[in-house]
Amino acid sequence: MKIDYAEAYVLDDGQTEVDIKTDEQNLPDYELYWTLDNDKYTKEKKYLLTSNKTQVCFQFSYSTVRPTYFILNFKKHEPLLFGYRILPVPGMYNLRDIGGYRTSDGMRIKWGQVYRSDYLHNLEPSGYTFVKNLGLRSIIDFRGAIEVKDTPNPVIDPAIHTFNFDPNAETAAIAGRAQNLDTGKDMKERAKEALAKGETGNDQMIRQQESFVDSPASIEAFSNTIKVTAQSKYLPSLQHCRGGKDRTGFGFMVLEGILGVPAELLVYDYMLTKRARVKKNARYYQKFLQQTGNKEVADYMYALFDTREEFITASITKITREYGTIYQYATDKLDLTEAEYLSLRKSLLEKA
Repeated sequence: MKIDYAEAYVLDDGQTEVDIKTDEQNLPDYELYWTLDNDKYTKEKKYLLTSNKTQVCFQFSYSTVRPTYFILNFKKHEPLLFGYRILPVPGMYNLRDIGGYRTSDGMRIKWGQVYRSDYLHNLEPSGYTFVKNLGLRSIIDFRGAIEVKDTPNPVIDPAIHTFNFDPNAETAAIAGRAQNLDTGKDMKERAKEALAKGETGNDQMIRQQESFVDSPASIEAFSNTIKVTAQSKYLPSLQHCRGGKDRTGFGFMVLEGILGVPAELLVYDYMLTKRARVKKNARYYQKFLQQTGNKEVADYMYALFDTREEFITASITKITREYGTIYQYATDKLDLTEAEYLSLRKSLLEKA
């Protein structure tokens, strides 16, 4: 039985939704349990339900101070552990665990080892406790110096190693600043200038994603990121930018690609930011319309803020066209060594 991933989501009505992605036409009956232990064999688990469906919804009160995990128990197969894909943390809307994705060679990314997110500046007290209980050993911040100065992260734990690896993504930084009503003017003027040249917001975002592949600042930032992640002393690790979409999205596309996650799942993981901020996106599109009074300009601005498949696909396509595979790109351009590759696999993968 091949399961590409299983994951849970908190729904607006307080229910939890469990999704199981598989090519199997029919799943065998399974028992679903919940636990606070990141261990599929734990005895500290509580029964929830029995089903054979690939999607189930149920009322559930998750822990507000630490990650909750779930376990699928099958009669003739190994148990499968998974968790909430988008972690319910007050003050953050895009904190995600990348665990559970199946690789092309039959392995699976471990849960609770690497997280991706938006910035931590707005963490509420209960969210602060939740993040502290992730047991992080490193935080990698992809934001530029001005962003870090204006909206610094709180100190979660002095023992956590913090790194700032800035890929110099001007478009992403401007889109982030436009979330503040008093700084949207610069973005509006840039949008008008670009539209006058016949350019769209999509065009600008695609250029940015392609530039991540080979610009000197990006190569240095993402090379350093891989080298830190390859050291077990820095795991678990949280890696983020402002919204957790573009800079973070490229970095995780590379990491997951190195580990052997297939392209369709790389795109899927990138697109989860759209789910994470669907309400936020609707609010900001209306804000852009009010700011500009011009739908064409608002559409341009919104494209920089939105999450679209063609953005991450542009960088994947450029990498595969010029280097063949993401792994080869990482070895050729990001200086990934064989020892680092093996360390990443040892720390982050387990048998599916």
